[in-house]
Amino acid sequence: MNSVQDVSLPKLMLKSARFLLLSSLIAFFGVFANAQTNSFVALCYHDVNNGFIGNSFSIRTKDLVEQFEYLKAHYNVISLQDVRDANQGKKNLPPKAVLITVDDGLSSFHDNVYPLLKTYKFPAVFAVVGKWTEEGAAPDYGFKDSNPKMSTWKQLKEMMKSGLVEVVSHSYNLHQGQIFNPQGNQAAMASYFKFDFTTRIYQSEEEFSSIILNDIQKNNEVLKKHLGKDNTVMVWPYGKYNELSSQAAKAAGITTQMSLRPGLNYASDISQIGRGLVLANMDISKFATALEHAFVDKAPLRMIRVDLDSLWKKTEGETEKGLGDLLEDTIALGPNAAMIQAVSDSGDAYFITTHLKVRGDYLSRAAHTIKNRAQVLYTYAHLPRSFIKDTEAAKGAIRDLAKYTDFDGIFFEVSAKDELKTIPFAALIDAARSIRPQLQFGLIGQKNVDPAMFDFALITPQQLEKDQSLPGNPAKLIVALPKDYKHDASHLIAQGYLNLFFDVNFKGYTPDEDFKNLFSVLPTIPQHPRGEAK
Repeated sequence: MNSVQDVSLPKLMLKSARFLLLSSLIAFFGVFANAQTNSFVALCYHDVNNGFIGNSFSIRTKDLVEQFEYLKAHYNVISLQDVRDANQGKKNLPPKAVLITVDDGLSSFHDNVYPLLKTYKFPAVFAVVGKWTEEGAAPDYGFKDSNPKMSTWKQLKEMMKSGLVEVVSHSYNLHQGQIFNPQGNQAAMASYFKFDFTTRIYQSEEEFSSIILNDIQKNNEVLKKHLGKDNTVMVWPYGKYNELSSQAAKAAGITTQMSLRPGLNYASDISQIGRGLVLANMDISKFATALEHAFVDKAPLRMIRVDLDSLWKKTEGETEKGLGDLLEDTIALGPNAAMIQAVSDSGDAYFITTHLKVRGDYLSRAAHTIKNRAQVLYTYAHLPRSFIKDTEAAKGAIRDLAKYTDFDGIFFEVSAKDELKTIPFAALIDAARSIRPQLQFGLIGQKNVDPAMFDFALITPQQLEKDQSLPGNPAKLIVALPKDYKHDASHLIAQGYLNLFFDVNFKGYTPDEDFKNLFSVLPTIPQHPRGEAK
């Protein structure tokens, strides 16, 4: 691989990796049970088809029947109105509550799902794209003649009258990708700022917010016109949104937003409901396991470093070749996380900002491509200690970083001598979350002094051994492997420290098979036997 091809709108991809120390995983992470009061898991389906068309978002009807049977036997399916009533203190949700949602407004919902809802007496939320429904045109799912058709307004009215189906907004025309960096990568329209190839500038915050607000208002009007209902629910296309789009939704009268965030939801706060994605490759065992753990991926982090200084060249072509080579090495090693340099060693930014000198607008390209081509689940930006020296400039720059980059969080590097209380981490984190509230944060070089502020602390084995006051929860720690990685990695894993960081740029280095087996992990929690509920 000598070059990197363009990457289109991200699609969820499942990565196969080697199974590692099952007993340690179980002991370390424990069992995630849906036992909290008024908690619920939300499921997200798309197409349900009688035949298999090669679309990972399209499951077979017989598989849905098997899943519904499992839900009937082991869970309590609830409606969105049940959730609202619990939120208002009118009732309590039953234990092991599950909310069913189906996205996109496809006709397969009426033909294949709705009859099953009536049979099982299961309620469901159905999110429709106004433009697709009005035009009756199927979206281009990339499967030629088998692209699914849309539900009609007549069918939607019929299903609503049954009392089982609540029809909500999936936007009027936001269900598409748009170019969001100079290299032509695409990302969800409601989450990232559009890059204009003609003007070579990004969409403004005002323009972005206005487009989102107008779209949501228009779809609310369309739903009112055709269905006679006021809509207060927004299901974000691709599960992607940012704080600006969230605020625009609230301004349009939306009280409940839905994304694809995994984990339990609580009736005490239904402003943002996270959902677990149900895919075609889920047999009933995988489905049961995912439900029990609220779709939370329990695999530990295996992180590598990406040094953009070593990739960045005088021409885009040379830089792309370097990224292609990095992808090849990354795929071979199989990490599930990457920490990418956001600021050069000389202090220049690899992202667009007015607060630092910009070397090149390339961080977004690298992060997005590593995710979608190398199937790395999580990408994090690395910021050096020098970045924080001017607090106001750093706040502005970090907000720009959140605006223009497809990533999952930020790691701040400090020295062992730094007095952490004097560093304005809270202000920097607030600046990033003013755009992307779901970002995670980590600290490099010292222990995690404030678990409420930082999700991770990256330290060396020497620091781990020396500092007995480090957090007792190994899930919060990432240990940086030294050159003698085999011995140290095995030793750390045996002690329950499963989050590992390997600081290598692959220049003249190829990890051997033993280390690949040790470093790669299965990115899902252990499955329980077919049909067994816990």
